[in-house]
Amino acid sequence: MTDKLNHSFKSRTFARLSAVQALFQIEQTEASASAVVLEFLEHRLKQRKKQINTSFFCKLVEGAWRDHVKSDELIAGALKEGWELNRLESVSRAILRAALYEITETKTPTAVIINEYLNLTKSFFDDTEVAFVNGVLNTISQKIRPKTST
Repeated sequence: MTDKLNHSFKSRTFARLSAVQALFQIEQTEASASAVVLEFLEHRLKQRKKQINTSFFCKLVEGAWRDHVKSDELIAGALKEGWELNRLESVSRAILRAALYEITETKTPTAVIINEYLNLTKSFFDDTEVAFVNGVLNTISQKIRPKTST
């Protein structure tokens, strides 16, 4: 049972990483979410379909992109005075958008979501950006899920 649970957890982690990459690509290329998802499924993830929760990946990318304007407003509201959303790295925006979609649309515990995205952030950035993403996610999650935020 532990191996099955561990595989499920890892397949969602890999789906999150792939979703962040897809969201980055959508923003950079202005391609549609469905086109990028299809490209990932047919090409980039084809060899790893057993390692990734593809339905979670699809839901995450399409939902996070669909809701990105709302997420961007939440992110902008959590930034220090004088900071604009466009000052953030594109990868950071993708991470925050994916995390916020999960926080608003899933029942996954907030602490788990934040931890997963902080680990992803560590893959791309140094501790300063990790702390920044942590601060933004904690600020927003306390507004969205005040009883379950940690």
